[in-house]
Amino acid sequence: MKNTLIPAVIAMLMMSPVAFAQETTTEETTQAPATTEVFPVAEEVTEPQIGDGYLREKHAAWEVRCIKAEDVEAEECRLFNLLDDPDGNAIAQIDMQALPKGGKAVAGIDIATPLGSLLTAQVIVKIDAGKAKRYPYTWCDQLGCYARFGMTGAEIAAMKKGAKAAVVISSVAAPDKPLNLELSLAGFTAAWAAIEPK
Repeated sequence: MKNTLIPAVIAMLMMSPVAFAQETTTEETTQAPATTEVFPVAEEVTEPQIGDGYLREKHAAWEVRCIKAEDVEAEECRLFNLLDDPDGNAIAQIDMQALPKGGKAVAGIDIATPLGSLLTAQVIVKIDAGKAKRYPYTWCDQLGCYARFGMTGAEIAAMKKGAKAAVVISSVAAPDKPLNLELSLAGFTAAWAAIEPK
């Protein structure tokens, strides 16, 4: 699969919220020799240790990723989702963190896009038939480019009520052909409830 985005380990996610993998192609050559008997091997399931990143729960396409702590209530958790192009290739990812109560923004958002994104076009987000909003890129590194911004309570409420959001990015190679990525909002309400400050 081309332009495949591989989810970052949660510990990396907490330091640098999102990460991209380079474009890869894989060839499967898994045929065993005729003389070899293949027996199923039970995979060892291990519980995450204190300080380990792990997938705590999943709601449709939304993942709740946390850093293991002695008290579940004290764990640092974020929401994570992949955005696919029309061919099913993961092109971008979104990472959401609940912010402390009292501020105008209730969520901190990071959207990661591939290297070669057209920075001047910014990232456009539109929830259902709502007004499209533009967010500037904040930085790029060797893995990708990142837009970091806050969302208000009203915007989170719109995501809870919505069916899908559109995230539009453009590339330097084809600036006149922006890529419209669909962000499913199925499961978002339950996922947000899992990280929302009580």
